[in-house]
Amino acid sequence: MTTTPTGGTPEYDPFHAPAPLPSMPEAAPPTPFPKPAPLSVLARVSIVLGVVLALGLGSLAAWGISRSSSFATVEAGKCLYLTDEAGGNQSYTTASCSSNRATFRIDEVRTGSSDCRDADYIQFELYGTSSSRTAKKTLCLALNVETGDCLRDVVHETRIAKVRCTDISAEARAVVTRGSSETACSSEDTALHYTGPPERTVCLRPTGENI
Repeated sequence: MTTTPTGGTPEYDPFHAPAPLPSMPEAAPPTPFPKPAPLSVLARVSIVLGVVLALGLGSLAAWGISRSSSFATVEAGKCLYLTDEAGGNQSYTTASCSSNRATFRIDEVRTGSSDCRDADYIQFELYGTSSSRTAKKTLCLALNVETGDCLRDVVHETRIAKVRCTDISAEARAVVTRGSSETACSSEDTALHYTGPPERTVCLRPTGENI
């Protein structure tokens, strides 16, 4: 660096000014920690399953409505399964009682809109046309299960199905006792009583207990 004759700092000369120093690059912001991956659908279902079972198991008694212009002949002793249809209605399909698809057994067929003899039945009303407001028949539907059968989706009458007890989706195991027995089911079970015939008690036992 040049100096003045007196040794002082020279005045600023814009024509002989030193080149400016290169600017330093700005520091990049710190990389945030990666967010944990969201729970899979299966994991979330597994978390809430216990709550669903505690609150909903045993709410099978419900009203089913079929507004079909024609339906197969139905009579006590036959079996069927239910499906959802457009417009919020439901329909049924008959099946052999020995089939895994046959989730319900018809214990009684009543004329018109009528209450079944026991509150644990699903009361499924049949209407002749979509505009009809009067039911032609009422089917009293009971779970078509035997001791040892395991079920999934027990709170949905159109999705309930028999599965292997080792299946991850199995929610309850059935224990069937002939007649009406107050001691047939434990306090953890959901008890369903059907007047029949035959009269029977179905205990829905949460999977993992005595299986």
